Amino acid sequence: MDKCREEFEKQKYWIGLFRDAVDFDEELGRYVLNGQRKLYAFHLDSFNEKWAIWQEAWQHQQAKVEELQRRNQILNDNIKEQGQKLVYQNEVIETQAEKLLGLRDEKAELQKMVDAALKETQFALQYVEDDMRGNHEFLKMAMIRTFKALEQALKGEG
Repeated sequence: MDKCREEFEKQKYWIGLFRDAVDFDEELGRYVLNGQRKLYAFHLDSFNEKWAIWQEAWQHQQAKVEELQRRNQILNDNIKEQGQKLVYQNEVIETQAEKLLGLRDEKAELQKMVDAALKETQFALQYVEDDMRGNHEFLKMAMIRTFKALEQALKGEG
């Protein structure tokens, strides 16, 4: 027995009057007299009209339910898709954050090198300013030494 007919036959008012006098004919899709009790034809017709109305209303409601289930499935699929997109975006953000942290650390190392180079340059400049001897060969050697030290500092070797 299908759910529609099962629910119809639970209705006490409609079934109570006819239950013992009718059976459902699957081939005809309607109720027929079973000979247990005498019923007027118009009562049977009225009963089958109620069944037809019930069945139509049931099918209409069932169509609504199926449409809502379909739409619900679409929404669930969209939610799942959005969730997957968010997971992917979160992974991208985490990767970018790791790269930014690496760049920050690299920047700090470079800044240390630049600071060391500036310190070396300032030291050499102060030395040259303090040296009043006018010994150009000595100053030339000091500048070469300073530039080499500066190069090493910028490379992070010193």
